[in-house]
Amino acid sequence: MSIVVIDNQVVHYEVFGRGRPVLFLHGWLGSWRYWFPTMEVVAEHFRTYSFDFWGFGDSRRKRTQESIQAYSEQVIRFLDALGIDQVMLVGHSMGGMVAMKTAINHPERIQRVVTVGAPINGDSLSWLLKLIDRPFLADTFARTPLLRRCLFRFFLGQTNDPAVKEVIDDSVKSSANTLRYAVSSMWRTDLRPELPRLRVPALIVHGGRDDIVNPNQAELFTNVPLAEVVTMPRSRHFPFLDEAATFNEVLLRFLQAEPPPPIRATSLIVYEVQTLPGD
Repeated sequence: MSIVVIDNQVVHYEVFGRGRPVLFLHGWLGSWRYWFPTMEVVAEHFRTYSFDFWGFGDSRRKRTQESIQAYSEQVIRFLDALGIDQVMLVGHSMGGMVAMKTAINHPERIQRVVTVGAPINGDSLSWLLKLIDRPFLADTFARTPLLRRCLFRFFLGQTNDPAVKEVIDDSVKSSANTLRYAVSSMWRTDLRPELPRLRVPALIVHGGRDDIVNPNQAELFTNVPLAEVVTMPRSRHFPFLDEAATFNEVLLRFLQAEPPPPIRATSLIVYEVQTLPGD
C-alpha cells in the first residue's frame, strides 16, 4: 500500500509494471481494487497506477467535497505529486466521467482516454443511484453495510476475481455524505457540450446489458472525430470483469496504437465485439 499527501489529504494508490504510465480510475462505491486483474495484464506492457478517490477506499477526505470537478483536479494533482508529465487514462463509470472531463480540460497531460460504462450525461444513471441523492436514503444506505454489500455485489455480477471479498469490503468505507455528493455531482454533470473540445484519442466501451448507466451514451460520440466506440453485448456494467479477455485485447490494442494523424474530417469508428458461446 502506497500513499501520497495531496492538499493535506491522504491518497492511497497502487502501482505495477514498467513503461509508459496508465492511470486507472474507479467508479462510485468502488476502489482501486476492482481494477487489479486488468492492471496485472496491462502492467506487462506499461506502468499502471490506480488510486482511491477522496472519500472512497482508503483515501481520506478532510475538506474536499466530492464532485466530478474535484476528482478531475485530484487526477492532475496526483500526476504532479508523482512527477508524471503525461498519462493515458482508463476510467470506469464515475471514473470514466472524471477521465473524460480531465482529457477535455487537460489535453497536454492526457495522451489517450478510455471510458468504460461512463455516464456522459448524468441523467443516464439508473434510478437506483439517483435515490442516493436524497439525504435520508443516503444515511440509511451508509448505515446498512449489508445493503451496500448486496448492491455492489449485484453491480459486479459474475466475476472470477478470487479477491472479490476485498472488493466488496471496500464498498462500505465511504460516508453518507461521500456517497450522496458523488451521485449528486454525477447526476448534475453533462459533458455533451464539452465533447467537441476533445483533442486526444478516445476509446468508449459500453456493455450492451448495462443496467447502471444507459448504453445509449455511446451514441453521443457520433460527431466526435477521435472517438472509437466498442459495444460488448454480453457485458453489464463491468465489461472488464464480464468479458475480461476480450476487454483486455481491445484495451491493449488502443493503448499501444500509434498516434493518430491530424484531424481532417469528422468520423466515428464503431465496433461491436462478438464472442462465441462458451468463450
